[in-house]
Amino acid sequence: MSNKIFFITGIDTNVGKTFVSLLLLLAFKQRGLNAGYMKPVETGVKINEDGSKNYLDGGYVKKYGSLSEEPDIITPYTFRSPLSPYAALKQEGGDLCIKEILFKFYYLNKAYDYMLVEGAGGMLVPLKKKHFMIDIAKYIDAGIILVTKAGLGMINQTLLNIEYAKSRGIGISGIIINNVLNENDESVPSNKEILGEFTDVPIIGDIPYLPEKKRSENINMLNDLALKYIDLGKILV
Repeated sequence: MSNKIFFITGIDTNVGKTFVSLLLLLAFKQRGLNAGYMKPVETGVKINEDGSKNYLDGGYVKKYGSLSEEPDIITPYTFRSPLSPYAALKQEGGDLCIKEILFKFYYLNKAYDYMLVEGAGGMLVPLKKKHFMIDIAKYIDAGIILVTKAGLGMINQTLLNIEYAKSRGIGISGIIINNVLNENDESVPSNKEILGEFTDVPIIGDIPYLPEKKRSENINMLNDLALKYIDLGKILV
């Protein structure tokens, strides 16, 4: 497992992986570290009237992370349908070439000392026949940064994901708790402590609920959030 390549995945969809990816990228940059970002596959990308693509996750991180690469390098494959990549591929046709994803990754990896690669959905989201999202992490020898929710059920789901990754020989570098769903059930105050008792994977972030507007503030605000809520010291060797 490389300690300079990280694959950001979640225990489920809609747990805020893209916002976490941006904060991680900004945290690296504020340490003076040369870090890049990639989102290999993105679904739900609509086509603008001029024929250009309305990149969502990749476009967000490119904008606020001040990335210079063209969108099609950061996100090689897009689909219009808001489905899993495999379901969108079956519906829309076309192709999804794992080798092309890896080619774009290695192109970026040469330019940066650290790479963040954001998956779509969770570990077992299907990419194509015989290929799941987690396979990309294995192919690039990445350590997993697992984004989990804050409320009831997060302990079970987080531990299941950790055990599955281990069963595939994939290391988990860190966990980030992200309360993007604004959960406030009785388990929230204790979940971080309890989770820490059942895994030795470091919890490198505990992000409270932030309104969507806060996630699109000016760069100074985002840098402050990255410094406040991301602890890179636990994963940098």
